[in-house]
Amino acid sequence: MLSLASGCRSASTPQRKVDTSLTRFASSGHEAFAEGDLDVAIAQYRKALHRAWSIDDPYESGTSAYNLAACMTSLSKNQEARDWLVDARVELCRAKSSAGNTWLLEAKIAQQECRFEEAKTFVDRAACSQPPCDAGSGDCLCGPKDPCKESCVMRIPCVGSRVKQKKAAEQCEDDYTAQIHLARARLAAETYEIECAEMHFACACELAADVCSESLQAELQNVAAMIHLAKGEYLQAAWHFDNEAKHLRLAGNYREIPVALELASAAYEQAERADLAASRMCRVARIWFGRGEFKKSWSYLPQALCLAEHCRCQSAKIRLALLAKEIELALADQGEPMLPKPPKDSLLLDNSENLESS
Repeated sequence: MLSLASGCRSASTPQRKVDTSLTRFASSGHEAFAEGDLDVAIAQYRKALHRAWSIDDPYESGTSAYNLAACMTSLSKNQEARDWLVDARVELCRAKSSAGNTWLLEAKIAQQECRFEEAKTFVDRAACSQPPCDAGSGDCLCGPKDPCKESCVMRIPCVGSRVKQKKAAEQCEDDYTAQIHLARARLAAETYEIECAEMHFACACELAADVCSESLQAELQNVAAMIHLAKGEYLQAAWHFDNEAKHLRLAGNYREIPVALELASAAYEQAERADLAASRMCRVARIWFGRGEFKKSWSYLPQALCLAEHCRCQSAKIRLALLAKEIELALADQGEPMLPKPPKDSLLLDNSENLESS
């Protein structure tokens, strides 16, 4: 998962006058990125970047460059992402702000490309960086409607904003340090260094205990799943991927939910729970339908159907038939050609025809 660099700022960074145009562009980019609309996100982040260039603001230039890199990584344009990360580091250095998040993203790219030694070096550089936090921001990280069982900020005595600001800064630092441990745990799990992975994961959990962040909770679930995968414990891994999807939703990071659910489906399939695997694959298809990606949604139906037929799950077949019918209607409304029908002996086709006749 990728987290945007817009949340925490360096304690050494002085308060700046907010540029309304830049803030508007960046906010639109964040919203589109969270929704998974990467084309819109890139367009808005470019506008924010160009505005930052026009007013020669190094911090905002570096932040926008980092956000563009995050988008490029999601599109598997890794070389372009690395180039923007170089630019982000130069600008953040000029602003005397932390470049730690850029090194963490660089590490994730290296890990995706199986460059594990380089990834470890990048995590080390992130660990040596100052946490990207601002003790003076005064932003409350947990509100009265926070999904955490007991809001960390609400436990603070009401003795003024300075205490809250200090606590917020401490939480930001703990969040960042936890991310370092999670990066190390993820790398260790990737290379089957189970004890090392579990040690860093335990450290991350301890730090996360006092940080009310659904995004961090999602990261914890993802790394826990990877450790279970490395140990061949597929059912436990699937459970954690399920929880990752839940926390991503609570964090408003909808973009990554189908990825987590696909991984959950694959893990459930390995655990010989085809019924649960089919359910998660159906949810993935429905997510893409909801985002207007009708053909992409359709592409998940054959695998979901195969899983449903394997476990003889009638409810899953009915739900898939409902989705298939909705896709056909949506394509017809757009004047798009109809997609290939499932095989004639498919129960999905039978159910779809029954729905149509009713």
